[in-house]
Amino acid sequence: MMRRLTAVLVLVLLLIVPACSAVRSAEGPATATVPTPTVGGEQAATINRILAGLDGVMGDLERALVRDRRITAEVTDRLRAIYTGPELLSQVDAFRADLANGLVGYKDPPGNRVTTVSRLITVSQICIFAEVTRDYGPTTAGPPPRPASLYVVLVTKDETDDPKHLNPTPWAMLYDGVQNDGSQPDDACR
Repeated sequence: MMRRLTAVLVLVLLLIVPACSAVRSAEGPATATVPTPTVGGEQAATINRILAGLDGVMGDLERALVRDRRITAEVTDRLRAIYTGPELLSQVDAFRADLANGLVGYKDPPGNRVTTVSRLITVSQICIFAEVTRDYGPTTAGPPPRPASLYVVLVTKDETDDPKHLNPTPWAMLYDGVQNDGSQPDDACR
């Protein structure tokens, strides 16, 4: 418990200190737009650790899905722990479609996908918008089924969505993907 509290405090400090110099707008909380490129900085490293935690929950979810070949309470609990809003529903629909197609392309058992920040776009105490690359090699048999470059929006997690504490981070994904035309989505953190 103390280790988790310390990790959360370090994360909050890493996100608050840069936000102190941010411009406060009338529309919302202070945000800091991080110039491109930012990979290699402490913020990117911290966010990569958050993404690794979320990828671990997704790996556990996919292993349960492949093992049971259906959407179980374990799968939905893990989805709720890491996704929120419309993205949660999109993920449920995607897994239903994967099941309907016989889980073609999944390794048995799948490993954890690897998501890495390539560009931080907006960072605040409550919202992170980043362009990421994702390696699906550990999870899929054959070539990766999705684009290598994606966008994620992380928001502070509502504890009621993760009552079993399956998500080791204080963050959930509000957006995880790419626009149909491959373009950058609107910045939900602004």
